[in-house]
Amino acid sequence: LARKVSEQAEVMKDSITLYLDRARMAARVGAIGRVTDVAEVTEPLARALERINRDRGITISTDVQEGARFQGERHDLEEMLGNLLDNACKWARSKVFLTVRTVRPTQKGGPGQIEVTVEDDGPGLSEMQRKKLGKRGLRLDESKPGSGLGLSIVTDFVQMYRGELALDASTHGGLRAVLRLPGA
Repeated sequence: LARKVSEQAEVMKDSITLYLDRARMAARVGAIGRVTDVAEVTEPLARALERINRDRGITISTDVQEGARFQGERHDLEEMLGNLLDNACKWARSKVFLTVRTVRPTQKGGPGQIEVTVEDDGPGLSEMQRKKLGKRGLRLDESKPGSGLGLSIVTDFVQMYRGELALDASTHGGLRAVLRLPGA
């Protein structure tokens, strides 16, 4: 068992290293050349996670502004949104909400952004618990499946793309994650 756990940990470490190296390389160049249509990523992710969680009756409501585009790699957006949606599904009682909007630049000539909001109707977290989230390998509740790496991976990608991630209480009762990333 110990050998198998060690092997799986090594596989996870290699995968994380690969994704972070790609993001670091893109950030160092300073120009991320790919543009990703956000709806093309969100719809399949939402449907897949609904199927995975169908025994719990989880539904994912998506509201993606038409024309919302991410200035970055499709796989990176899938990784970030996949982790946020998966966490929301784990904690939701029955509903997860995904909203994507374009945000105009605050400075003249600056690039626009996309704002992704993922919320759930679960129990939510205290302010102190929210501040602890995102530390690599930290899990606040061991009763749910997972490695404790999902949110730290999201945080690393957000930093590489010079974005922002904020965690707050949702009006639906659970957690609200707001992700701001470069738009195209």
